[in-house]
Amino acid sequence: MVKKYSLHSIFVCVWLSMALSSCSLFTPPAIIPCYGHIDSIPLVITNFTQGTNANGINTAWVYVDDNPVGAFQLPCTFPMIATTGQHVVTIFAGVENAGEANNRMKYPFYSSYNLISTTLTQGATVKFKPVVNYASWAGVKIIEDFEGSQQVPNISSGSTYGQSDTNMFVVNSPKADVYQGSGSGEVALTSSHPYYTGITDTIDFTNYGQAMFLEINYKCNNTFAIGIINRYNSPATTSAVVYIDTSSTWKKMYINLQPTMSVSPSPPGYGYYIYIQASLDNGNTVGQLFLDNIKLVRYN
Repeated sequence: MVKKYSLHSIFVCVWLSMALSSCSLFTPPAIIPCYGHIDSIPLVITNFTQGTNANGINTAWVYVDDNPVGAFQLPCTFPMIATTGQHVVTIFAGVENAGEANNRMKYPFYSSYNLISTTLTQGATVKFKPVVNYASWAGVKIIEDFEGSQQVPNISSGSTYGQSDTNMFVVNSPKADVYQGSGSGEVALTSSHPYYTGITDTIDFTNYGQAMFLEINYKCNNTFAIGIINRYNSPATTSAVVYIDTSSTWKKMYINLQPTMSVSPSPPGYGYYIYIQASLDNGNTVGQLFLDNIKLVRYN
């Protein structure tokens, strides 16, 4: 039996054959990225009033020609979609918010690193060596660096605002317990002295829409909390901001106080205390906290 095909069917078949055979003519060329590499982002101190350069920068936020490339954990090698030629590259220093690895952020008080005209080449890797400073809008107040001759730091006993039967002292040795310089702060909790509450001087804070960070270096075998005390309320109220887990090595933490202060505002002239609080953990014979480089950073 001879099959009959309509003229329409023949035209459809011819068209499909031509379309399929011509697909290769429109295959877009493969995109060859440029690559960048960053080992670290050091913090350079420009004024002694800013304290030390101790930092927890562990992420780079990269932009090319004001377009976001991504956030990368350091050290890192990363692709950039760009043509061969001159480009503007901007790098921001990133840190962990309150020590949470899954909550990284561009730290608002570090300056950006800007390359106004740098050559990127497709297929090649450029090694960037960014450095950052405290930005011009960053107001840095050193609460305690544990240096000098004093043996009792400027963090007083806060027994009025919580249980406290021990004090913080400056420790000068062994060196493993001193983070930088000649001293660090130590709190030692025992079964006979299991509670510690320390408070800072009054912090006045009126702009509740802007970030205010407490920076602190620490190591500890006992958990502890950091929070604020609203002096306006009667009686004064305490609000925990973060609970800090144990660490056998020194770490840096950035703690944003602003969200908690916004919930518990205090009028000018009253302000807040910042408190550090700990009680002896179950299973510990001696609970130790070592602290250093405690700074408050806010907008000028």
